[in-house]
Amino acid sequence: MNDKILALKYRPHFFDEVVGQEFCVQSLSNSINLNKLHNAYLFSGTRGVGKTTIARIFAKSLLCKEGISATPCGKCDSCLGIDNNNNLDLIEIDAASRTKVEDTRTLMENVQYAPTSSRFKIYLIDEVHMLSTKSFNALLKTIEEPPEHVKFLLATTEPDKLPETVISRCLHFKLEPITNEELGEHIKKVLESENINFEKDVPEIISNAARGSARDSMSILEQCISYTNGDLKKDKISQLLGLIENTLIDQIIHALYENSISEINDVLKSSNISDYSKLLDCLIERIFQISISRSLNKNDFNLPNNFLNTDISLQDLQLWYSILMQSKEQMFNAVSKADHLMMILLRISLFTEYPDQVKSNINNQRKDTAILTDSKKKNETVAEDSISQSVVDISMWKKTIDSFKLQGLMLDLANNSILDLKNDATILIIDKSKENTYPKKCITDFSILICSNFKSDHVLTIEYRENINTLYKKSITDGIKSKNDMYEAIKDNNDLKEIESVFGAKIDKDNISKL
Repeated sequence: MNDKILALKYRPHFFDEVVGQEFCVQSLSNSINLNKLHNAYLFSGTRGVGKTTIARIFAKSLLCKEGISATPCGKCDSCLGIDNNNNLDLIEIDAASRTKVEDTRTLMENVQYAPTSSRFKIYLIDEVHMLSTKSFNALLKTIEEPPEHVKFLLATTEPDKLPETVISRCLHFKLEPITNEELGEHIKKVLESENINFEKDVPEIISNAARGSARDSMSILEQCISYTNGDLKKDKISQLLGLIENTLIDQIIHALYENSISEINDVLKSSNISDYSKLLDCLIERIFQISISRSLNKNDFNLPNNFLNTDISLQDLQLWYSILMQSKEQMFNAVSKADHLMMILLRISLFTEYPDQVKSNINNQRKDTAILTDSKKKNETVAEDSISQSVVDISMWKKTIDSFKLQGLMLDLANNSILDLKNDATILIIDKSKENTYPKKCITDFSILICSNFKSDHVLTIEYRENINTLYKKSITDGIKSKNDMYEAIKDNNDLKEIESVFGAKIDKDNISKL
């Protein structure tokens, strides 16, 4: 079977064959050479990075007939037994299929027995996070103080699901995803060993698709060999893996820069994209590259020059990245992924403050602002339903906001802001805690609405302040006052006092509500 499946055929059997986990390998080798062996080891990391493989090699180092060594012989009965999965002193357990506490207790009962033919009895528990809470409790004492002849090797893809009590009893090795460069070299060696023709860029393409997993890289490579009949061409591999060219990504981003939804629509319709989730990932990666390049003033990602010399602000690029990342979670549930992606890009366009829109908004503000040049008019008494010369009264502000019939972010902005109408300035004051909440376009549109309604003679400015009396804070205060009033009304009720006396109860003021 090993001759047919590359993932098994090229699975490492010694520490020096492990790809991309130098820290873990070096630490284990040193502990063996110094004879500093722990009771339990925990290996965590994403799929295919070498958790179980490293655990097996470590077991081989401890059980080798030639003696404990970081370089086991690989030829004795013990080493060959581990390679062939039939060494009686290496007990491999799939925790996903043995989650019951009864299974764990049976396992622990056998711990006391001596190894069959080796110096240690080693328990390798894969996907250990799948064990139940009771199973973990049954393991705790044994892991902390096992017999001298017993070692535990635990492997998991989700260490966060393990109890802290288990993690604290283990030496924890966190295996990182393998870099594309290391995977590419590994793939190249495998292709050369298999005498398979390949173009120069093929290892890099496959390593990118594997996303840090050595096992996935071998599975993808085997699929590519079958598809191309042993002649790996870049175009065919790209077609098989559904890779998306940077030119398509750049066309979409250029259209976003130009605020051209029609161009984006044409690009998407004319492309042969079938995996829109992957297209979304590519857009996220490209926005990251543009943001970093502009921040560092370096073009390390070979980006088009117009992406670096643009009027789109870094703040807006941060907004783009945030929208794309949040929408990624919703992509799975979308009926039409193509339509969902189009709506994502449309959302980006609507929330971006383009330079031409900024000028237009300023002009609109000036058009909608009544310029009062007559000093007599300025000194006239203002009617009750008109604006005051200072902060707009909270009740009048609420009445104004209700008349706008706002929704979403703009309604939240209105509830967390107040308007200050001074003789020499008009200021929209926003709660300091909301400083990074609202997009510029949301604030700009709300400002235009406010200027139009109050007929301010000044261009509205924005300030962020703490401890302002907003509609949101008023609603919380009113709720507290209402509960206090209800509590005062019922606290002396004789029936309630009798209930309190009989049951030893008290009125929960915070949970009082009207029926």
